[in-house]
Amino acid sequence: MRMRLGLGLVLVLSAAPAVAAPLGEVATPPGITLEPLGVSQGYELGKQTATFLPREQIAYADTSGKTLYTLDADPAGKSTCVDACAADWKPAPVPRGAKAFGRWTQIKRGDGTLQWALAGKALYTFAKDIDPGSVFGNSPARFGPQRRNGAGEVVGGRAYGAPAPKDLPPVPGWTPALAFPVTSAVLPTDFAVKEVADALALVLVTHDAMTVYALDGKKEPGKSWLPVGAPQLSSAVGDFAFNVRADGIKQWTYKGRGLYTYALDLAPGDANGIGADKVMDVAAMARYFLPPNVTVQTTLARGKVLASDKGLTLYRREAHIDQTGAGHNLRRGQPIRPAVGREIGLKNARCDDACRKHWHPYAAPAGAGAQGQWSVAVHPDGFRQWAYQGYPLWTYDGDAKPGDMNGNDDSMYAFSGMAHAPSGVAPEALVDIGTPQDGGIGLYWLIASP
Repeated sequence: MRMRLGLGLVLVLSAAPAVAAPLGEVATPPGITLEPLGVSQGYELGKQTATFLPREQIAYADTSGKTLYTLDADPAGKSTCVDACAADWKPAPVPRGAKAFGRWTQIKRGDGTLQWALAGKALYTFAKDIDPGSVFGNSPARFGPQRRNGAGEVVGGRAYGAPAPKDLPPVPGWTPALAFPVTSAVLPTDFAVKEVADALALVLVTHDAMTVYALDGKKEPGKSWLPVGAPQLSSAVGDFAFNVRADGIKQWTYKGRGLYTYALDLAPGDANGIGADKVMDVAAMARYFLPPNVTVQTTLARGKVLASDKGLTLYRREAHIDQTGAGHNLRRGQPIRPAVGREIGLKNARCDDACRKHWHPYAAPAGAGAQGQWSVAVHPDGFRQWAYQGYPLWTYDGDAKPGDMNGNDDSMYAFSGMAHAPSGVAPEALVDIGTPQDGGIGLYWLIASP
């Protein structure tokens, strides 16, 4: 833009660089969370669960992590589950001030309360689901070490090789409301939708599972961006079409935007193209909620990490059974296990007054509540701390600038039994980190990755 000033002077203002408009709406409204089902909760502390933790099904859930369901018989925009039905199937309430958007609507019930609906179908919780990750009353807590479930019953502790408990059958006429796998999208056979943690989204991926990006504009991006080619005999499908480029490549488009992969994404799940070019963004089907005072920082050593609004690394308190390895040597340490995060929580984090001189709970703003993969842990004094996928989040005094991770792997060990206790350390009958253990337990600080 050119502006003429007095005395014949002309000021040239450069336009702000274009930024790609994001694809995909936020996956969840306030009061609706996301919970992986079954073994993906990670109730076990053992090596196998820690190093291989598939997230094959992710359900919409309420603020306490209880799976949400739809009733097949409900017509669009109406709830027919009342009276005796509502004793077992509770409507998913709409928090005060929450607004409808996209596929999320609100139904007014006979008593005047508002209930969330997804794609027109009313949402409910099931009274027999007592732990996050449960489906039709089948709690994943029964597969881990011995513990008390949400009803106070002792479950788990199954002997090696013993048959698994039998599942309760599905309740006819009811269907879990799943965020993943995505079944509502109309896709060409060249694509799938996968959870890309680094993108905090459910994203289009190619046939070989590489992250797909969308161009916002007509100017061709740099050489690191590789157009996603469409077969010569392909036809438009839903929001997918194609254009023929100047170089002759028939390229897929989504909602009119050219699709690309990024040459520096080396493996499935990489999303290194985020931020590499202002006119490119991941081709997201749905984006996960991110609190306003949380950012995502890219680091050379550890990839993407969650950080404070000042860019300082956020940490979670982790645990593993001594001598199992338990995934501790993976690039980002142990994969996220929501059940373990909740069990450690605040009570079992063992961060006493001396610890609090250097480690500080990261505050959730006033009025913040559970949404997506985020919840709020409340201290006895009322302080409200953000928790991500079950893990309360902390900052460390030893970090001075964005990218610092000086608290990572800061460890302590708790022992039980004389055979495990080092000289001069009084043995304990059990080490309780939510799940009581009779061996050595490692508690350590780990960067909070997406």
